[in-house]
Amino acid sequence: MLDNIKFLTTDLQIINKLSLHRDFIVCRPKNNYYYSVKHKDFGIKLSLDFRKSVEAGKVIGFGHLEINISPHYHFNQYRHNGNDFTPENCINVVLDILIYLGLKSNELNALKVVNLEFGLNIIPRTDINNLINGLYFYKKTPFKAGDFPYFKKTNATSYKLIKAYAKGLQFSNIPEYGIDINTFRFEVKTKQSKNVKNYGIQTATDLLKLETYGRLGQTLLDEWENVLIANLTPDLKGLKDDEVKFITDAKTFDFWKEMIQPKYRNKFGRYKEKYHSILGIKNNLHNLIKLQIIDKLFNLQSGANSTQRTLINKGKDDFQNIPKNRINLESAPPHQNNRVCLVTELDISMQKKGSKFLCYSGLKYYKKNEPEKYNLLTKKYLNYEKRHADINTQIYYLAHNIRNAKTNKIHNQKKFEKRNYCKEQLQFNF
Repeated sequence: MLDNIKFLTTDLQIINKLSLHRDFIVCRPKNNYYYSVKHKDFGIKLSLDFRKSVEAGKVIGFGHLEINISPHYHFNQYRHNGNDFTPENCINVVLDILIYLGLKSNELNALKVVNLEFGLNIIPRTDINNLINGLYFYKKTPFKAGDFPYFKKTNATSYKLIKAYAKGLQFSNIPEYGIDINTFRFEVKTKQSKNVKNYGIQTATDLLKLETYGRLGQTLLDEWENVLIANLTPDLKGLKDDEVKFITDAKTFDFWKEMIQPKYRNKFGRYKEKYHSILGIKNNLHNLIKLQIIDKLFNLQSGANSTQRTLINKGKDDFQNIPKNRINLESAPPHQNNRVCLVTELDISMQKKGSKFLCYSGLKYYKKNEPEKYNLLTKKYLNYEKRHADINTQIYYLAHNIRNAKTNKIHNQKKFEKRNYCKEQLQFNF
């Protein structure tokens, strides 16, 4: 989900440590006030900008350091960001990069998050060329052509940029990446740290929390609500003559540009609502894409497998692939055998009757008898700091988080649906 992150720190110990990192080479700075380096293999997608401290015309050190990382590209060996990238993937990648830079857990709060770029990919059921061409406005700000064909962006505010583009076409000449040609990417880029704070993010530690990605996902959905997209190839069957004329006129950018004139005040909003109403379900591209965004967010939040290799093992498949030690069932009543945790699907026959989730006794068993599985559980269900706590603390939070992975998902999905679906949409039986 996270494409680019910029950290800023004034911690002199961190600054001095990274100024000596051997894997970076000097590159062109953004201006004369900085000394900049980029990774020798990954380039500017992993780079460091040191702000010079000058006294009497001489550089005497560095006042602050900006660390620029690209988690989604790192996940794909710095080739592309055209596949799915789950919150779990992102957390582990961010942690992997920071550890590689030599940072310790007690230093992460010294890294202030000042810029973010985050987004997701979907494969719409309409031609990607027509989709991009039909993107006209974010609120009342027009989209403008971007850096390559079928790329649009808009300065939503002085501190936020919205980007929408054909990711599949961007990498169409590299078929080995396996990116569907119709892939559409929608992104939000922050420009000021005060906007980052609105997402509940202040330091690197916040990027290691799953709930952070729930907020970012909701932000993407909220921002899509502000987009006006015209269906350039609508099905006009069954519409009245005046409706056909309205839908046909509304295919043009100039039609909507006229609506934002100051003399019309609220006309843009009224016509946008009328446009969506006449289009209905099958023709309303905005709503169809919104539903795909919702589905993708659910899949990402539930840890659905990505299309590329991740940095760590995850999910039930990883537990099942580890050679299973024999569990001593001699002391367990027959009716307690072959029970599994509802979340991890690991055997919980060693726990008391009625157990539904891994709890203290089961986790203690895996710690002692099957440490590989226990280690996978800690990576999946504990944040970085809790992984280094004492065993009793680890087990307490493991049991809590495993249970919540089931109960919170149900609770959060109901709240998510209530917030983002209209009542009629939830009544369809597919």
